[in-house]
Amino acid sequence: RSEKKSTMNVFCFGSGEGDEDYLESCGLTLASMELADLIVARGTFTIIDGSTVVHKTHDGEEAYFQAYREQLAKAVERKIPMIVANPDKIRPDADRSPMPGTIGNDYERALKESGDYLNGADTIKYIGKPFSDVYEIALRGKDLSRACMVGDALETDVTGGSAVGIDTIWVVNDGIHNEQVHRKGNGSLQDGCSKVLSEFNGRPDTYAKGRQLTPNMVLPHFRW
Repeated sequence: RSEKKSTMNVFCFGSGEGDEDYLESCGLTLASMELADLIVARGTFTIIDGSTVVHKTHDGEEAYFQAYREQLAKAVERKIPMIVANPDKIRPDADRSPMPGTIGNDYERALKESGDYLNGADTIKYIGKPFSDVYEIALRGKDLSRACMVGDALETDVTGGSAVGIDTIWVVNDGIHNEQVHRKGNGSLQDGCSKVLSEFNGRPDTYAKGRQLTPNMVLPHFRW
């Protein structure tokens, strides 16, 4: 006699593209925050509980963020574990739109403010750069001296590569720091990069957690 396969109830902050299919393929069942065993943050466009979907584009930002605040408050009450499927905080588009890393940050902040937050690692799990899991998989059995992390974001790309001991290349003009570098450099790429890097290294609220970054190379563009 075949037994019914047990599933885990999950609440989703989604991307709006294939969220339900993705979760189902992982053996997860969408559920309300009241019934959820887990929260998956994989996007900043939809809020999905299995019966309703709030879409930032279709329903408007006001409705989306109202639902967002309400659902986070419910999550804090129950201290539901969260997986952040993409730790990036800023999308490299014209509006510098938020990404799933901001959801993890908001949840962590709300848990701390609730006065009952002891161990973030037990509540929020970030999967992706700059956290070690993805590097351990990608670099397993590899010669680290022949590996290099290339990216535009100091907080994820350069921080992650630096933390695992590989060289890093910071690509400036095609990413999230572009405007900031050129504004602070006043026409000088070198001066702008130096100032932005110095400010980043002085911030206590990043994934680097005090690690002082020094990219091995800075490029305006990533081109062969």
